[in-house]
Amino acid sequence: MLFKRLLKKILPSAQKKPSVGGHQQKQRVSANLDKVLEQFKQCFGNTSDLVLRKVVTGEGTKPALVVYIDNMADTAVLNEGIIAKLQEAPQELVQDVKVLSQTVIAVAKVSITSDFNKITNDISYGNTAIFLAGSDRAIIAATIGWKTRAIEKSDTQVNIEGPKDAFVENVADNLTLVRRRIRDSNLRFENMTVGTRERARVVVGYIEGIADPGILAEVKRRINTIEIDGMFSPEYLQEYIKDNKWTPFSTIMKSERPEKIVACLLEGRIAVFIDNFPFISVMPVSFAMFLQAGDDYYQTFYYGSFLRFIRYFAVLVTLLLPSFYIALITHHWEMMPTILALSILAGREGIPFPPLIEALAMEFTFEILREAGIRLPKAVGQAVSIVGALVIGQSAVQAGLVSPSIVIVVAFTGIASFAIPDYHASIPMRLLRFPLIIAAGLLGIPGLVGGLLMIWGHMVSLTSFGVPYMAPFTPLQVKDLKDTIFRFPRWAMINRPQSVPDMDPDRTGDIELRPGGNPLE
Repeated sequence: MLFKRLLKKILPSAQKKPSVGGHQQKQRVSANLDKVLEQFKQCFGNTSDLVLRKVVTGEGTKPALVVYIDNMADTAVLNEGIIAKLQEAPQELVQDVKVLSQTVIAVAKVSITSDFNKITNDISYGNTAIFLAGSDRAIIAATIGWKTRAIEKSDTQVNIEGPKDAFVENVADNLTLVRRRIRDSNLRFENMTVGTRERARVVVGYIEGIADPGILAEVKRRINTIEIDGMFSPEYLQEYIKDNKWTPFSTIMKSERPEKIVACLLEGRIAVFIDNFPFISVMPVSFAMFLQAGDDYYQTFYYGSFLRFIRYFAVLVTLLLPSFYIALITHHWEMMPTILALSILAGREGIPFPPLIEALAMEFTFEILREAGIRLPKAVGQAVSIVGALVIGQSAVQAGLVSPSIVIVVAFTGIASFAIPDYHASIPMRLLRFPLIIAAGLLGIPGLVGGLLMIWGHMVSLTSFGVPYMAPFTPLQVKDLKDTIFRFPRWAMINRPQSVPDMDPDRTGDIELRPGGNPLE
């Protein structure tokens, strides 16, 4: 109770009833072009990149107003498909905006609206608004033409085999990358808007007939309740909509690989695309998904299973090795072989710090070097981090500040953390090993076991949009174990994961697929 009261004082906004972000009082378009100009001047002020172009149409009898933002709209489409067509349009075609949009405007996608707020939002996104004198409606023409980054290889989620393309900042390109892989008319993309000022475009993707309608409705409901001025990172979205907002574990996955998102959609999961970000969020997820990589499915299932086992072992090493080492040399020397104990004891001779302080100092040093290697220029970052670790570790041992054994333990732990394929899955392990080191240094093995039980209890209690985070381990779902620690052959995984509610549990429809057999027989 005391903690909840403290949170209410620190975070008063968290108790406020959320409202739909980005909604403003509706303002209608004026039929007078001079008043329309005033509306834009009041809305955009004296910004220099807003273009208000008057055009005379209908053989010089009907004025029109073309509004767009410079460098956001495609100039070629504006010149050839809108302005030139307006100037050449005969008088009988410029009396009504609907007729004008159907016969004169040579743009692939157009719409008509009388909502001035929607018009300003579309203009800010790169579209063009066309106003006709005497009409209280405007034509919105799709003229988005800003420069975007070309589709390239992923730098953060690298695969040896498989497709090399990755998502980019343009949400339209990202939707195309998914659509190219799922040629199903049931693939759905629904547009939403988040942010009272930025008004970021958010697209919810799913496959109708597979995705659970209840989870889909809950995802859209939570996105609609976000009240924020701008969406500057996918993490902003995740912090607002995930089930447990205080856990260090990621209960929503982010990926920049299209084939990963496609696989999740085919399992009945929901994908959320945010414009201007190359990482796509997926929900609901389980912890086991963070230890899967594309290479598992591009190799034989024997080698894929071996890689999976290596990653689970790396998770245990990252989380437990330093604390287990500290527990042994501080409280449980009798558990080690005599020769090993004497070797470690000889290495610790003359060390001025207790093992607990020694381990914490080395772990913090390694994390500093890791962060420095990321922030330094790419040409020198990797070299500095590796050389820095070697030089600092060797110098510390020679100076008698740390023992050689702790340097080996910390180095192996750091290397093991890089074996975890998802960066966001390694962060909790790196953070939680510090309290485990302290618990092991103070209480030994009982402290380590107690800390592990607390972590396990917390992970078991987590959910991702109602789906247990630790499924299929707990609750145990035997069929889903085929794609966790080990990867079974693809023909043995004909059902979608039981942990994710879906409308179509069978991947193969009515076809019975047997190893070595003909699926058409």
